[in-house]
Amino acid sequence: MSRIYADADQLVDVYGAMFERVAEDDSIDDLVEQQMVINFRLNDPAADIWVDDRSRPVVTTFESIDVDATLTADLSADSMHELLLGALPLGRALLFRKLKVSGSKS
Repeated sequence: MSRIYADADQLVDVYGAMFERVAEDDSIDDLVEQQMVINFRLNDPAADIWVDDRSRPVVTTFESIDVDATLTADLSADSMHELLLGALPLGRALLFRKLKVSGSKS
């Protein structure tokens, strides 16, 4: 059971707003240059987040898109929250299998 999100609807609202804010931000220029499509597969609550960084503005959707992900990240919604806040270091998340990554850029 998630400690952070009451349900998938709340998670989608929060992440939708966050990704909308960064869609045009200059800080994601490196991702756009990499032409990446990232799929975050979250659980507890379940959500499938697709971030298409192949062009500006970066597009985020909560439904599968007709493109293979360059990078797929499987993790709990709480772990994603902690990673974004910096409370869970990336190395620790990988070491303790809180984050599993796959794909051509993993």
